[in-house]
Amino acid sequence: MAFSYRDLFCGGKTFCCCLPVRMGVVIMSLLGILFGGTLSIVLWYEVASTPDMTSGERAGFVIAGLVESFLLAASVLGLVGAIVRKQTFVQAYAYFIYVHFLLNVAVAGFLLYMVTHFTANAQVAACQKSIQNQEGKEQCTGLLKIAQGVYFVVAAVVLLIELYGALVVTRYVNQVKKEKRSARKSRLDSEEAFRLVPNKTGKVGYFAIPSPGLYPSYPQNSTREFDPYTEVANPNYITGPSNVYDINPPPPVEVGYGGGLWTHEDISEEEKSRVKRMDADLEVEHAAEVSDEEMDRRRRDIKSLNDPPVRPRVTEDLPRYTLSDPPRAG
Repeated sequence: MAFSYRDLFCGGKTFCCCLPVRMGVVIMSLLGILFGGTLSIVLWYEVASTPDMTSGERAGFVIAGLVESFLLAASVLGLVGAIVRKQTFVQAYAYFIYVHFLLNVAVAGFLLYMVTHFTANAQVAACQKSIQNQEGKEQCTGLLKIAQGVYFVVAAVVLLIELYGALVVTRYVNQVKKEKRSARKSRLDSEEAFRLVPNKTGKVGYFAIPSPGLYPSYPQNSTREFDPYTEVANPNYITGPSNVYDINPPPPVEVGYGGGLWTHEDISEEEKSRVKRMDADLEVEHAAEVSDEEMDRRRRDIKSLNDPPVRPRVTEDLPRYTLSDPPRAG
């Protein structure tokens, strides 16, 4: 896959190396609710409590109050969208974050211009004219430059954080889109797999079961009973080989199994002869002669209904301890 900066910045699923982008959207939304709500309250309070504002100042406060109020509403929308995974809400929040970022860039640039001019004027008025000591002038000029640098650093950090937050929201929007696209594709594939109609690509697939009304011999509400013995010669359904057999017809009966030289008749004759040979072998085995001793042994091994047969015990003479002892009678 080719390298893409869009996938690098907007295609990930984490931020800060390991945190999920959904958590980032929740954090951004909460921060937007906090700052947007606080600034909107302060700005509208200033507009309402300061009647001696000029028209330009009032217009600036009103515009800033509207922007922060919209930020509050968009942050609430983004929080709800991140919780319920609503693509429309999160996408609207992402659009407003980018608009708010551009407005902040414009405001930061304007304020930087004002601070630069104020620093130059203050340096001339407060440092060069009011202070006579050369060392004091240098300290005053250094303080103004430090204040200018602090403002520049703070503005840059705030803008970078907001831009990174906008990228996190964009990543989450892309993630939700991919998840919904994957779920929709899986659902369509499942429906296509179980649908009994040809698919859209025109490939051979399942077909719908034909309606009974297609066969004129059997009306839909007919009470006639099907008799297979009388109607098997002229069935009412359409018969004939399918498309597969039209393309690859089956081999004739004479070819035999697997296209070899054995036909069905040869196999039948061979099976019959093999069965006859087995029967003959069994008859020969049963007809074998059995000796009398074997018959007696088999009779003795047969169990009786009462107790097993008592076999006679053969006793041997005990050994004699001396040569003079007479043998005992058995």
